[in-house]
Amino acid sequence: MFEEEEKKLEQRKKTIDKVDVPMEKLHFAVRNGFEKAKKERALKRKKLIKRSSWSVFVAAILLISFITSISVSPAFANKVASIPGLDRIVALIQQDKGLVAAIENDYYQPINKSQEKNGITVTLDGVIADDKGIVIFYSVHSKEVDLNSIELKYLQLWSGINGGERWEFINSVLPLTPNQAPDFYSGSMHIDKVTHKKDLSWKIGLKNGERIENFKIPFTYKTMDIESKDIIVNKEVTVEGQHFKVKDLIVDPIRTVVRIEEDPSNTKKLLACPFDELELVDELGRKWSAIPCNAYKPLEKGNVWEVPLKESFYFYNPKKLTLTFGKIAAMDKDEAYILIDAISKKFDKLPSTSIFSDLKVKDARVSFTVIGDKDYNMNVVYLPKFIDANEKEFYINYGGRTPIVSNYVKGSMINISEVEKKIEFDLPNKSFTTFKNPIRLDLEFYPSWIEENVQVEIK
Repeated sequence: MFEEEEKKLEQRKKTIDKVDVPMEKLHFAVRNGFEKAKKERALKRKKLIKRSSWSVFVAAILLISFITSISVSPAFANKVASIPGLDRIVALIQQDKGLVAAIENDYYQPINKSQEKNGITVTLDGVIADDKGIVIFYSVHSKEVDLNSIELKYLQLWSGINGGERWEFINSVLPLTPNQAPDFYSGSMHIDKVTHKKDLSWKIGLKNGERIENFKIPFTYKTMDIESKDIIVNKEVTVEGQHFKVKDLIVDPIRTVVRIEEDPSNTKKLLACPFDELELVDELGRKWSAIPCNAYKPLEKGNVWEVPLKESFYFYNPKKLTLTFGKIAAMDKDEAYILIDAISKKFDKLPSTSIFSDLKVKDARVSFTVIGDKDYNMNVVYLPKFIDANEKEFYINYGGRTPIVSNYVKGSMINISEVEKKIEFDLPNKSFTTFKNPIRLDLEFYPSWIEENVQVEIK
């Protein structure tokens, strides 16, 4: 029936394949092709058969061209073509070898549930999950509202009716810049550990002018019954006199974690985001890098840090892996704090290369300036609490929800420029009766690193 048309389309496809078309335009064309096919289903039966068949066929060819343009495997291309809604997340995962492999191995679960409010439609596209964590894919679409004027206020995952848990991925206002077409945005959130998996609800808040649109989509998913791969390493390394042991690699379908133990006798303190330049390379040159500022030290693991990597090699079988550290965020333990005398209104203790200045204590409120340089991200500078001379802790609330602890004070952080920030916080009271002077602020973020060219070979 369509032999002549197919010949023409095949010839056109060969022409299209030779043209370098931007990915977002291809994606936009694919969506338009499918939308056009949907609209034509509303026409009369005879016209519907002809036009919808033609539109779907054109969309299929454009989809093939789109997939070819990002150089993915035939297995992945088949998944995109056969799973509804999967095309919406291709741009999010095309650089993640682990998630692409997870989709090829049937780990993607389409959900495709939407909610519309005031001209804005939010869709929970699908998830990739294993027995530990979950990656949630979502999209925002609007023909009535300019997405450039919309801001992302929060992303949350709720679990359980009574005594459940909440995972909050973000709680700040960020621009919702369209990343595919002028009226379309896609995003994802990755949660490492989901302990309660019943009665799940995914929530997103979008700020439209002065109004916040709150969306809530309940959903369920199946946890794949699959075991982690534990690659034992147990090799010691020394970086500028500091001792570490690479214990093992925990490999799951959606995440690989490198576990590193620090020697408690080290003279330097590891700061927040210590292993941001960690990298694994296999014998083929494929790389798996650390997720910035995601390394953490579980309380039950003592001195062991867990460093998540951006991608997983669960579905690959590297014959050889080489681990490199790059720069490690660390500073001398005896310099990793500042001491403020609130009575004499001066710094009693500062690091030898201090970035703190302009200390003021007035009306029971402390303020000082932090000045870095263009190579250090001042947005990560954060001082969560101070400790008085009796080791009593006071948490600083910089805004947002009220802390669950009672011993907290109000504070603020103001970005003066790219390299300068002002930090302020209240003292418990004016009479200094509820805390003992001086106060100490331990440093977790600081422009200080150690570095040495060390490599760990892993079979």
